[in-house]
Amino acid sequence: MTTIHKLINHMIQLQELIMADMQKKVSMPKVRLEALEKSIAALSAQLPPQVKTNFARLVQKHPEAIVPIYGENCAGCGMHLTKSLVIAVQKGEQLSRCPNCARFLYLPESQVQRERTSRKWGEVRKVGIERFTSPELMIPALSGTTADEVLAELCGRMADEGFVNDGAHLLRMAQQREAIISTGVDNGLAFPHVRGVEGGGLTMALGIHRKGIKFGGPGRTLSRVFFFMVIPTATSAFYLKLLSGLANTFREKDARELLVSAQTEEDLWKALIKTTKKTIK
Repeated sequence: MTTIHKLINHMIQLQELIMADMQKKVSMPKVRLEALEKSIAALSAQLPPQVKTNFARLVQKHPEAIVPIYGENCAGCGMHLTKSLVIAVQKGEQLSRCPNCARFLYLPESQVQRERTSRKWGEVRKVGIERFTSPELMIPALSGTTADEVLAELCGRMADEGFVNDGAHLLRMAQQREAIISTGVDNGLAFPHVRGVEGGGLTMALGIHRKGIKFGGPGRTLSRVFFFMVIPTATSAFYLKLLSGLANTFREKDARELLVSAQTEEDLWKALIKTTKKTIK
């Protein structure tokens, strides 16, 4: 592995920790994650001075300072890149940046791509939570007894319904994200997700586990309500707003119980629409 590839991997790792910190602050604003913050500081200190300065400046503007190339486009801003720039990123002999948004660029080894979005062509434009999910992505009775089994069910539903082209790869990415720090939060909620799923909009599956499972959340809390999202790079900022809206909505016991008591996919869909009508615009 070249020095540049090692630096790119280092930046990606740092960015994942920064995003994890942002997500935790949104979903659990009263909890301070000192260990995570120390890891961010340590990785940041190891960057070359100029890269560190540019990276920090970019993070102040966008949730992501380093983004993949999708096709021949910057996944961050969507700008079409010249062939010479794409080739330069492929060679990895020096750091390359998007001429439009200035983010650092890298070429991922493999990608999960979107096959469809939650809204079909020709449908009336939807509002609220309906923009990000569909009735067929409701799972009112998750059966897995471990975190990996539940993630497999959620990823499998995404693939079975044609929202992504590789459920197994999606699962590996979800497991890698959970290994950084659990997405389980208070009140039995969990927000597992995969970022960088390009080719469409942010899409969410909702799964309910009636008994609850250990998902690595705070204390001994069992997770029962799972909001699983696949997030294109360009929607990372909006994802944080959606996450905040969901976390605020389902801190309320009555709202959670409406989801947990749903017996069918249709019931769960109606409960989700009802509970988020005022909070997810």
